[in-house]
Amino acid sequence: MKRTRIELSLLFIGLILIPAAAMADEDDMTFDEDEVDSSLVDDAADGGVMSSEGGSDDILGGDILAGLDDDFGEEAEPEDTDGKGKGKGKAAASKETDLVKRHPIWAVQQVYALRKGRVDFQPMFGFSLNDPYVQHQSLTLTADYYITEVIGVGVSFNWYRFLENETDLNYQISRATHQTVPINSYFWGVQANFTYVPMYGKFAFLKNWILHWDVWLVGGAGVISTRPIPVIDPEYRDFDYGVKFSFNVGIGGRLYLTRFLAIALELRDYIYPEEIESIVTYSSDEMRSQKDRWTDPNRKLTNNVMLQLGVSLFLPFTFEYKLPK
Repeated sequence: MKRTRIELSLLFIGLILIPAAAMADEDDMTFDEDEVDSSLVDDAADGGVMSSEGGSDDILGGDILAGLDDDFGEEAEPEDTDGKGKGKGKAAASKETDLVKRHPIWAVQQVYALRKGRVDFQPMFGFSLNDPYVQHQSLTLTADYYITEVIGVGVSFNWYRFLENETDLNYQISRATHQTVPINSYFWGVQANFTYVPMYGKFAFLKNWILHWDVWLVGGAGVISTRPIPVIDPEYRDFDYGVKFSFNVGIGGRLYLTRFLAIALELRDYIYPEEIESIVTYSSDEMRSQKDRWTDPNRKLTNNVMLQLGVSLFLPFTFEYKLPK
């Protein structure tokens, strides 16, 4: 009876100890993440890693490259091994490096001379291009205030008086054919302008200098004071200057010498209805003295195309960039 009790006790103890030993063996077979990573590194150093199927695969082959896409692939994000987020920081840095490789950031130089909030003074000297019989010359002063970097409004003033010359062609025609061509004299002109700068850039000059430039379009309206020069019947006819409505369009360009000074060149067409001397002559003194017969009743739309060269001076001289370099 006593022996039976001893055997039952041993059996009961064995039933308790055997599962405990099995659980201990199972715990010994588990690995933490550090042990897994170190084992992979050791296996990679030996030339291969254990696959999920128990076989040995090359570290550069198998499913590792299969998971990569054409754009460097999606990198596996390391786990947070120390609980401080270092693994995630490394993954983010790696992804940022890949983005830089795929999409490089190019350094862009800031605009050399800002225009917004500055006044552009342009003193210029100009001469006409499209009148073969009289050469009109002018002194022009333009002041434009730039509302934005590319849009400006302003006024311009032209002085023509005493700066015109009769061309040799007109003299030769009069001498050879005893005929004259009606010509006109300009006094002054004033315009209100709208300016738009669609292009600006830079180029290398003699491999040592970088020159900056811009191109503007201009248009506006104003008045001009002109009169016919009496050539048909100068003994009786004497014209006074009259004011006519005019509008203008043009294109110009600047080549910057400094951030506030530039060489400026502009081609502008001043369009207005011109009063022309009548080519009809009269024999009687009474009819010759009547002023309403001195001019042609039909006014002619005239284009005064001027090429103007001068400088562009920006005030104030200095400015500040709103964004850092």
